[in-house]
Amino acid sequence: MVARLASPLTSMPLSSSPPPSAVSRRNFLQVGASLGALTLLPRASSGAAKAASTAGAGNPGLMFDRSELPRIRESLTHPAFADYWQSCLGADLAADRQFLTAEVDLSNRVSDLGRVSNLALRSAFVHAVAPNPRHLALSQLAIATALQFKTWDWILEDDVHVVGVMRGPMVGVQLSCAQDWLGADLESSLRAAIFARLADEVGPSSYRAVHGELGATPMPRWSMDPDCTGLTRVDVSQWPKILAETNLQIIATSGLITAACLLPDHPDADKWLELGQRSLHDFISQQPPDGSFAEGSAYWSFTYNYFCLSLDLLHRLRGIDKRDIADFPAMSRYFLRSTMPTHESPRDTLSIGDCSNTGSVIALAWIAREFRDSTAQHLLTRPGMSTPEPTLCWGAIWFDPSVSTRPAADMTHNYVLEPGLVVSRTGWSDRDNVLCLRSGKPTNHEHADRNSLLFAAYGERLFNDPVRASYNPSHPKWLLRQTEAHTSVLINGRGHIYHQGEEGTNASQARARLTDHQITRYGMTATSDATDAYLRAALPVARVVRTIVYVHPGTLVTLDAVDLKVPLSVELRYQVHNDDGKGRVTADADSFEIHRPLASLRAEVAASQPLKVSTGKLNLPDDMGIYPYAAVTSEPSLRHRLLTICSAYPTGSQPAALTWRESDGIWHIEGTESGRETYLRIEEHSPLAPPIVTVTRRPYSPS
Repeated sequence: MVARLASPLTSMPLSSSPPPSAVSRRNFLQVGASLGALTLLPRASSGAAKAASTAGAGNPGLMFDRSELPRIRESLTHPAFADYWQSCLGADLAADRQFLTAEVDLSNRVSDLGRVSNLALRSAFVHAVAPNPRHLALSQLAIATALQFKTWDWILEDDVHVVGVMRGPMVGVQLSCAQDWLGADLESSLRAAIFARLADEVGPSSYRAVHGELGATPMPRWSMDPDCTGLTRVDVSQWPKILAETNLQIIATSGLITAACLLPDHPDADKWLELGQRSLHDFISQQPPDGSFAEGSAYWSFTYNYFCLSLDLLHRLRGIDKRDIADFPAMSRYFLRSTMPTHESPRDTLSIGDCSNTGSVIALAWIAREFRDSTAQHLLTRPGMSTPEPTLCWGAIWFDPSVSTRPAADMTHNYVLEPGLVVSRTGWSDRDNVLCLRSGKPTNHEHADRNSLLFAAYGERLFNDPVRASYNPSHPKWLLRQTEAHTSVLINGRGHIYHQGEEGTNASQARARLTDHQITRYGMTATSDATDAYLRAALPVARVVRTIVYVHPGTLVTLDAVDLKVPLSVELRYQVHNDDGKGRVTADADSFEIHRPLASLRAEVAASQPLKVSTGKLNLPDDMGIYPYAAVTSEPSLRHRLLTICSAYPTGSQPAALTWRESDGIWHIEGTESGRETYLRIEEHSPLAPPIVTVTRRPYSPS
């Protein structure tokens, strides 16, 4: 049953209003608002009361000073932020008010509290930039609604104490911004209630979260709050260890630092400040020096939006400069390396695991400003990269238009990213080609995708890694996490080890090992050994190894070597991108073709034993999407060698003319692509070593 907000704030008229210049506390009260219900909220502690009473009294603003408003208004006209700003100005305030007064579920701290907090932030920002009594009223109504929630997070310690793992710190940060931006127009009782909540919940609960994640002994006993709705219920008893080094460690840290910065006189402020800084350093110490992020660019964005905000608050409010804590320009280069733009979306990405798009550009605005980093500015201002997300106002606040938009000149086209993504690309535009092999270690938000391939060419995804898998193990789209939904290897119809979501979308035990990686004049070769991941699934394997040879721009050869302890069949799946219903796959005896509007791929297959090429689709209800694939299946055997020779080509062109032969365990592939003769030689000389690969190219000679 939905709990209704019982507050006279629900009587605020949002249709008629005085002119913006007249907005004040008196005007607000004149439009019918009464804050009597807030007398029922907890009284602020002395530290919180002092902070609330002195807020804005000569102190620097949380993220900007009022003198900066002309600059921020100008930033909001930039294409990176203009759509966001128009969405704010054009928001349906009547629908928002209906949600806040009649629809919100005060026990749903997942989606409903998130929406409430976003509304408070949005309308406070609008009122700060372009004073508007309707947005002022809506923001105050949203703040009052958020304060009516019993708690702001869904994890408990010892079944009693709130643990601020995600929603609580986020709400604390957003309402702290809102109260600052509303300034003197915010009802004093609302501001006092926000500061009380920071003191009584956000600070202590964020401390519990970070303290647990940094290895508290004994490990805290966490459980899900039974009173919270909207959750997929999982076992969180190991989350203190699981969440360490993930995006959520930094979300909790941001709540801790926000409370410490806004409540400097609180008796625990120094303790919060010390642990918050220690958490920032600890987190960075676990990250690779190249700036890459194991969970993917979308989770990098979520993490570093709050990381950069924490650094900003430390600097502005406490005079603590931590900008040298990490190589932030390296992170912007990672962000660029993770992109895989297609004609459908400039925000397409290496969608490994739950990372479905490039993510937010907010942190890039901070990096560009603080380090004059042109790669960050290039990404931030690239058309289509920003979306009207609730906290994009932070990006507009940080934006410095004087920074160059020219990306770094030293960006290479072949590299390896965390957690083991082997990437080769022809360039950075939406018509360039990108290949990614998923080797490496397990990580948070991963799928069962070791040795899987993702390949985009000429503006289209050709070998797909499906996005938007369910977080709920009982939902049919949990299937999208399994090996069978990836461009990977199945043994007797089964994939490698994964989990059943018992503890959420955390890391499994699946691991692949990159045993060879060679960058050539023409592209890249790599070999990845996933034997251990299949052994852990109790499959009778002796060897599961994939070798890829990518010759720019469109020739891709894969050799899958599978050795078994009992004769079983092996199936290779090649997933087709069909989110728009425009993906098509066909097959004949020894080949298959994948067709998309702007590009296609033709593949010839060969094997050391009889095989069958077919097409199929994932076993999901049609109303959840059609997910087609090509399947190459070899008959039961102890030894399997499957060669797939692929040629990607733009619509209106023809695939490369490639032929193959096998002699004494050596595969020879030759043909012509892009006016050049190409010769590949792949020799398996030992089951304990990667194949020897030779690539030769020369201008085509018809003689």
